[in-house]
Amino acid sequence: MQFRNAAVVAVALLVALSGCSALGGTPAGEPANETDTKSVTEPATDGSADANTTSTAEPNGTEDDTSTDRSDDTTDAAWYPPEEPNRPLEDKREDRIESVTFVDKVPAESGDGYSNFNLEVVANTSMEDVDPAEHGDLEGEPYFFVKINEGEDNRKIIERTDEVRMDENGTFHIDVRPAGIEEFGAGPLTVEVFLMDEDKDWDDIYASVGTEIQYTPDTSADGSNSTATDSESTES
Repeated sequence: MQFRNAAVVAVALLVALSGCSALGGTPAGEPANETDTKSVTEPATDGSADANTTSTAEPNGTEDDTSTDRSDDTTDAAWYPPEEPNRPLEDKREDRIESVTFVDKVPAESGDGYSNFNLEVVANTSMEDVDPAEHGDLEGEPYFFVKINEGEDNRKIIERTDEVRMDENGTFHIDVRPAGIEEFGAGPLTVEVFLMDEDKDWDDIYASVGTEIQYTPDTSADGSNSTATDSESTES
């Protein structure tokens, strides 16, 4: 009888001990609570920047700047012959160019006149229904080109714009690169601006206005044209 009582007590003790083990203690080596398992790569929530945030800096190390203020680098722009209009040209001239003004003029280093200039054109470029129906699109494609007229055998297209916006009273800026006019030498230049409509077969002339400016290219110490010298050295 006593043996049986001792066995019952022993079993009761074992049950009690196993229950305590299940309800209490944390095995060694495991985190004490869930917050200890939070990943160290999770983004911070206190407003600080994430380590994986992509920078908006440009390749030169400056931040992306949306400012429209920029310096005029026309004098440093490379010149190449502009694309010729599609010929034969169809003459549809109207009074669409209100004015052509020389702007950004650079006074010549020696003598009178200017060594560089740009153009500002005020014109009606609206061309909503100017193309024939067989072209598929009735809207025109207005653009400007600039030509120097110095006699029958001395004419040259020096600039051509991309397609410009349609505007009944628009103001347009046209850059004139010095390397395109240096061959004319010092003296008055007759600069003519054409308003054109680009077509598949031939381009249409909608307006043209010519105006004159005294041109004096800058020269180096030996009397040669400095712009031409710089262009030649760059090409070589």
